[in-house]
Amino acid sequence: MNKRLVKLDDIKIIDVVYGTSFIIGDSHRATPFARVIAIQKEGARFDEEAYSYEQFPLFTRQFKRLPPPGAVNDIHYHHNPTINVGRVRVNGASTSSMIQIGSLDELDADARVKHIRILQDEQEENTGID
Repeated sequence: MNKRLVKLDDIKIIDVVYGTSFIIGDSHRATPFARVIAIQKEGARFDEEAYSYEQFPLFTRQFKRLPPPGAVNDIHYHHNPTINVGRVRVNGASTSSMIQIGSLDELDADARVKHIRILQDEQEENTGID
């Protein structure tokens, strides 16, 4: 891939979190990755040591990958060696995503998120607490 220069006039990104990349320019390969356990609990106390990735099969399961693409013989002629961008506005990007101004040869992104909500009513029913 022929590398190009990026001319960016104005960009405003509010939030980039959890394995997200912000890239200006061409790249060969990107492998964003995120493992997240999100717990929302009603009530007084929360024990963060009570939850681990190993408890949930989602984080250890092997997923089927797409086979590698076959070879494609192609030639790109970039008539302008500069990528010109006027204005970009991004409110947020999260959990193994990418914001890129440029081209990318290979992307292998993986995000695994487990959401747990523990409501006060359910806690009382399950534990017999009144």
